[in-house]
Formats: sequence, C-alpha cells, structure tokens
Amino acid sequence: MILLVIVAIYTLVKKDWGKDAKYKGLTRKKMILLIVIIFAIGFYDGFLGPGTGSFLLFSFLIIGFDFVQAAGNARILNFGSNIAALIIFLSMGTVNFAYGIPMGLAMVAGALVGTNFAIKKGASYVRILFICVTILLIGKNVLNYFHIF
Repeated sequence: MILLVIVAIYTLVKKDWGKDAKYKGLTRKKMILLIVIIFAIGFYDGFLGPGTGSFLLFSFLIIGFDFVQAAGNARILNFGSNIAALIIFLSMGTVNFAYGIPMGLAMVAGALVGTNFAIKKGASYVRILFICVTILLIGKNVLNYFHIF
C-alpha cells in the first residue's frame, strides 16, 4: 500500500512525466534495474497481486515510455503473468470455470475497448486514468486493511 501511495504522489507531482516518449533503448544499468524491478513485481504479483498493473506501468514510465506505450507493455506482462497463474491453477484443478470464463471474456472485451480508447485519447488520458485507478486501489486496500469492506 505504501508503494502505491508513493507511485500516486510521484505521478501527481511530475505533471509532464509520461506525456512524451523518451525511450532510447536500454543501457546496461537500466536493463539490470528493470530486471530487478520486474522480478520484484513478479514476486509481489504471485503472493499478493493487487496493484501489479500499476507497478508495471510505473516501471515502463521510469525507463522512458509514454503512458500509452507503458500501459500497453504493462498489459502484455500482466497477461503473461495471468496465463502462468491459470496454468498453475488448472494443473491443481482449482479453476471455477463458471466464474472464470465470463470474467475472462469481460476482461478481453474491456481490454479491446480500453486499448482503442487509450490510443485515440493519448497519454494525457491514460495518465488521469492511471492516477484514478491507483487512488481507488489504495482506498480498497485501506478498507480491506481495516476490515471495512
């Protein structure tokens, strides 16, 4: 939760951050940093999960992508993580298909609509959406922490 607050504050303070792409390739130093960050996020995703997409997007912003590119790259990694989890849960026989199939279809539909909307509206729109979703996630975690919801 603390990391989500830091991500939200940093994004709010840096008004032009992620507006334009500044990515020029990975230096060795950035590659090592990115590998460490992605490993840590993957570990977090496996044990906790909520906020993984925000952390992935934030990581791509750090290396110079704009919000649209960062969101797209984050979704690909998050999708890969979800497929890996699905394979694990399938092998354990713990998938509830009655819930999983409708949720999966809704996620695909939402991703298609959201992607087209983000491309049309641009980085400024994705930035606002990212901040709103991160703040909502912080609120949800606070409510869960205090057993309110």
